[in-house]
Amino acid sequence: MSWNDILGHQRPLELFRRAAKRGRLASTYFFVGPHGIGKKKFALKLAQSLLCEGSDTSQLEPCQSCPACQQVAALTHPDLLLVSKPKDKNEIPVELFMGDREHRGQEGLCRDIQLTPFRGGRKVAIIDDADHLNDEGRNCLLKTLEEPPLDSILILIGTSVYRQLPTIVSRSQIVRFEPLTNEQVEEILRRREFGDEEVPISQMAAWSHGSVQTALEFGNPDFFRMRQRLLGQLSLREPAEYGFFKELQKFIEDASPDAAQRRQVARAIADECIEFFATIIREAFVPDSQTSGSSAATNPTVKEFSIQTIANSRTDRLSLAKMAGNAIHRTETFKFHVSANANLPNILPSWLIDLGKIFREEYVAT
Repeated sequence: MSWNDILGHQRPLELFRRAAKRGRLASTYFFVGPHGIGKKKFALKLAQSLLCEGSDTSQLEPCQSCPACQQVAALTHPDLLLVSKPKDKNEIPVELFMGDREHRGQEGLCRDIQLTPFRGGRKVAIIDDADHLNDEGRNCLLKTLEEPPLDSILILIGTSVYRQLPTIVSRSQIVRFEPLTNEQVEEILRRREFGDEEVPISQMAAWSHGSVQTALEFGNPDFFRMRQRLLGQLSLREPAEYGFFKELQKFIEDASPDAAQRRQVARAIADECIEFFATIIREAFVPDSQTSGSSAATNPTVKEFSIQTIANSRTDRLSLAKMAGNAIHRTETFKFHVSANANLPNILPSWLIDLGKIFREEYVAT
């Protein structure tokens, strides 16, 4: 895999290439950006470039054929240190930094990074999921950052500088990574041969918000089918129908044991509603005669559900567009409450009930 296989992060790459040519690489970097956009992949390619024994490090172009490059690719290089949150944990155990109670200070990343590099070059340590450091882990890591080894580079990977101790942030060079474009997400998914007939790759990319991870999470068949159910209920103007409300609430609650991930699913569902209502407004005033087609029977889109809603409406198009605008405003309020950690079983039914009232012209904004 070459740098050309890492899409969308040319700016950070140029930053590192300039620093390498000047011999001015920092000892600690903090990669900041949304989940699932390739920060860890970038960090591993950078590690391969720095540990490569077959090319000039100042060029940051790994030969990919020397033993060091092959070991990094296999994650077995003795000078590559990797720490991440275990899947069954909510935080990174401090033992990964300083060893268990019987071996405190004798094992772990903070001890290993102080050792002389095995292959005589440098050590590269990558801490993924740095958002999930606990207090012990942060304090242990801070001691290492205060006196970093001269022959090492440490990379933290997280989503926000505000989820990290200011003292750690101040000792790190921040490298910001931007979300991918939908086209880049689609290209990555095609290269990995994801997608199926039920959920087209182009649709997965449209839901991605610039993240391959989000595309995979929201592009699974279960989410796709729930999306279709949601759009169907909206087109019938019955989003608060009791059976569907329970179904939608259970879907969100079962999406993940992680509360942050459940909130992300709820926001994604709200975004689908916003797109549905926004499309009603567009189609009400600028109808597109080319939108209907044979694909609607097997893979109906937001636009086709919106056109169906307009066709079945007994309200004039101007009034319908006004209703859609009110529905967008109410849905944005729901998203705000989700992001503020409001209790989902309380805010979900009131949101859906209000959407129904908006369509029946019974809703009064508060």
